[in-house]
Amino acid sequence: MIADLHSDLLLDIAERRFGGERDVFRQRHLPALAAAGIRVQMLAVYAPTAYLPDLALRHALRLIDAAYREQDESEGALRIVTTAAGLDEALEAGAIAGILSLEGAEPLGREPDLVHLFARLGIRSIGLTWNRANDFADGATEDRGAGITPLGRHLLGEMAAAGVALDLSHLTPRGAHDGIEHAPGPVFASHSNAAAVYGTLRNLDDEILRGVAGRGGVVGINLLPVFLGPGGGGAAAAAHHAHLVAIDPALPAIGADFVGFFDAMGPPEPPHLRPPQGVDTTLADAAEPPRETAYAAVRDAVTASSGSAASDALLHGNALRFLRGVLSG
Repeated sequence: MIADLHSDLLLDIAERRFGGERDVFRQRHLPALAAAGIRVQMLAVYAPTAYLPDLALRHALRLIDAAYREQDESEGALRIVTTAAGLDEALEAGAIAGILSLEGAEPLGREPDLVHLFARLGIRSIGLTWNRANDFADGATEDRGAGITPLGRHLLGEMAAAGVALDLSHLTPRGAHDGIEHAPGPVFASHSNAAAVYGTLRNLDDEILRGVAGRGGVVGINLLPVFLGPGGGGAAAAAHHAHLVAIDPALPAIGADFVGFFDAMGPPEPPHLRPPQGVDTTLADAAEPPRETAYAAVRDAVTASSGSAASDALLHGNALRFLRGVLSG
């Protein structure tokens, strides 16, 4: 069983629904997810930069609506879950449990209190930024030196009150430290790797990793080559896993971040906001592994190096512990 902490497949689904397709999850995505063994999938609600500021809220609502419509059309294959009991019921029923997350807090405008409405709609985690900066925090490729702003700290309090976790992925190092220090609620990183293994602006240094561990959070290993580093695949993921385990065995999880299923990802992002490169610039153009086999490659590499109990903790155990805590809040 796999619990994956980050996917952008809702963007693909929403665009296809806008073009008239229906039952997109079951027809287009379920075969790959089922082949991989995915049973829990966090689903990102993200507004591309071209939609900001005026269309951010409308676009987010469109994606959330698409998630629930796809659930209804899937004949039980997908369940959007908002509670720990709902998660367990979905797993027992053989469904894929979808958990909604907000990637970039721009749909809130400058009104942190709106997080309570988004929580009622099913959002259970928020990453304050994507790569860009906004009113709440700095993003990985737009660092103003602000970290999390005063308005962002207000939002952290409202998120905790609404039962919404803070996702540190895409924040600057100062922003991540601010989140660890000031967020009253749960803290994790859905799709980030260890900077000590491969350094990019999107991977996390050891101080941040220790901070996430100290807060009882998890770090979802990102399986895209540009974040794994040279070699890619299961062996590279196993190297990141080994580093996380050395900090805390309860820390590593999976947040694959696959995007290869897009025919088009919508409006292009400005060049300075695209995924930050590490030392090996050729990795920006490296093909991502197939969803159907990528997780098994990671399982095999981690099992070979650390044993089956470690691979089980990586692929579902640590994430389920964390998610049940968030969904019980």
